[in-house]
Amino acid sequence: MAGAAAALKLGKAGIKCVVLEAQDRIGGRAFSKAYAGAPNDALLEYGGSWITPYHDRIRALVAELGLSLRPRAALTQRFSLREGNVRAAHMLSAEERRAHEKALTRVAADAVLCKKGMAEDELGRPLLGITYAAYMERVAPPPATRHMFDAWWSVSGNGAHDSVAASEFLSSCAYGGGLAENMIDNWSDTVVPGMALLAQLMLEASGADLRLSCPVVGITQDEHKVSVTLVSGELLQAERVILAASINVMNAMTFSPALPSPRALAIAQKHGGCSFKVWIKARGVPLGTLITGDGQGIELLLAERAGPDGSVMLIGFGLQLNDANPGDADWVRGQLQKLAPNAEFISYDWHDWVSDPYARGTWVAMPADLGPAFEPAAWQPFGRLAFASSDYAPDQAGWFEGAVKSGEAAADWVLLQSAK
Repeated sequence: MAGAAAALKLGKAGIKCVVLEAQDRIGGRAFSKAYAGAPNDALLEYGGSWITPYHDRIRALVAELGLSLRPRAALTQRFSLREGNVRAAHMLSAEERRAHEKALTRVAADAVLCKKGMAEDELGRPLLGITYAAYMERVAPPPATRHMFDAWWSVSGNGAHDSVAASEFLSSCAYGGGLAENMIDNWSDTVVPGMALLAQLMLEASGADLRLSCPVVGITQDEHKVSVTLVSGELLQAERVILAASINVMNAMTFSPALPSPRALAIAQKHGGCSFKVWIKARGVPLGTLITGDGQGIELLLAERAGPDGSVMLIGFGLQLNDANPGDADWVRGQLQKLAPNAEFISYDWHDWVSDPYARGTWVAMPADLGPAFEPAAWQPFGRLAFASSDYAPDQAGWFEGAVKSGEAAADWVLLQSAK
């Protein structure tokens, strides 16, 4: 999406570019396809899905290119898994309720402080550079509250509790007034027929020369040009290059001269995004049902849209760590039975982003000890090479909106350099 945005802005300015896409499809972490390969079904999003009410650039591009938006199904009921039983989301005792409210209040306050750019809370305790696990130890929520937090962590922090920064969670809570469970209120729309189709139309409108299945393995630059080496051995040269790639795939490339720190450190260590997303076709779960889990396996389950023959399409999120096995149908069936005991499992489908060689992870999950390496300031142009990705976008990082803004900023830099 960042590359498509850059190409479109350059094309509108009269600069035709070559777009090298490593994969055999367009979209990057936007992956729109029919469920389980059924050609007559509507497209589903196997990568990023939702945009928020304030994602103005995506919304403008949707209108400009003749696509439309589909509102997310309204929530009708919420449940949580507690001690093996699915219950309405409420506390069981006055003591637990007080501890729950105390934890919610603390997180909400810290989320607001984080949104204001504060590095510490009012007691001088760090909000940045601390892992989610360490932060949860400080907040000390009761088990049911911790499981609820963990469910929303799987779509915000989306990485190991003991390495990814708690600020990923807090910044997402800030979208919902400080409450983790309000994150979903910002998942307002999806692009119809699909987000990947938006990227395709952007590239077509740009007039760019698109080349699929062209992974880049090396980038060399001097004071006059940039040379790009493909995995095939082919060499291309240009006055300037925009590298629209996520941090985790850059360690498959060599750079000469070497990239300076802190970005070289970020590439070497990578970010920790490792969530999984599965689509489950089932019966017996009312549309709009939201269920949070018990801190393992599928941790958040949403009955997102009606399927054929009275079925419902559910989205399940969790972390691809420990014993989670989203590639196994029996495991997914067992997770559905755990979270929705009365549901009838029909089938499921997913995409493994962690093993995908052109993704090597999901959306950005910043390691707690590498904050400066993920700041936009660390990814300014280097020589004749500019960078564009939602991983380090100047605004709305981690969203497709951020990818578009990052790509457009890189294109602005190219246009400025070309005008000199």
